[in-house]
Amino acid sequence: MFDNLMSDPPLTLTASSGDELEMSIDGINYYNQLPLQLLLGLFEDIKLYDVTTMDGRNFYTGGLREEMPAVPNEYYLSFELWFRTTRKEEGIYLINNVSKEMNFDDQMNGTYVVSKGVTWTAKHGFFNGPTLDDWVERGTTNIYYADQAIRIGTEELIDQTNIKDTRNSDELKVFIYDPSENEYRGYGTTYGAFSYFMQASNAWIYIPIAKPDTSYRLSSTDPFDPYRATDNESLVAILQQSEHVDDNENMYYQAKIRVNIWVEGWDADAFDALDQDLVKIQLQFRALNLAQD
Repeated sequence: MFDNLMSDPPLTLTASSGDELEMSIDGINYYNQLPLQLLLGLFEDIKLYDVTTMDGRNFYTGGLREEMPAVPNEYYLSFELWFRTTRKEEGIYLINNVSKEMNFDDQMNGTYVVSKGVTWTAKHGFFNGPTLDDWVERGTTNIYYADQAIRIGTEELIDQTNIKDTRNSDELKVFIYDPSENEYRGYGTTYGAFSYFMQASNAWIYIPIAKPDTSYRLSSTDPFDPYRATDNESLVAILQQSEHVDDNENMYYQAKIRVNIWVEGWDADAFDALDQDLVKIQLQFRALNLAQD
């Protein structure tokens, strides 16, 4: 259990595109940047367990723990998020990962997952990987970071506040993103946390063969068209026409998603020792036209 993992404040949500893109956590009150007090109300007393998912919808305690259904907002963060804009861009994208440019105490625009790090002394020797010579001797002290094991997922939802959203469930998008962008230390490796577990427990468990469809990068903006994405890698929702209008009678285009944030139990960096780390997360969304084929 990663019981002290989140910092205070734990999460910031921002919209990019000037004042045109707005967000809401209730489908009623919209903001360009959600007020801190609303976010704190969502995540009060949250404790993160390492969990896992294959489809981005159903979560289980897993990895190196006994498997059972994971309870949202007890085991992992989960909340619904609405978007609206009067502009005619087609999709909502998660954009601009600046994690590698930041230290824990920094503030930047963009998407980031950063942690303070914890000093940990290995009680057993283990293969940390991914290279063959990366063996950690018993008694070795290093700094380890929980941000390396975190995942961000989105599920596109039917917007119940929009009677024009008549899509079927099979048209909705699911997106899983590893913000460390390090595929070599991703899901289901034989090194890192798995190797340490094996050395500490002298027990064998099978690593899953199937892996979730995970992205290791975010879409960027077309350099020749600032209102279009270069690809649809991090497209999280398609904006739908609605009957709602602004004060000038301009129609709102709307979308709704569920955001899930979790510690991936099968990640190479999901060490139990990270339960005292502090993590700071910010998500930046932008409305863009879909990438052209």
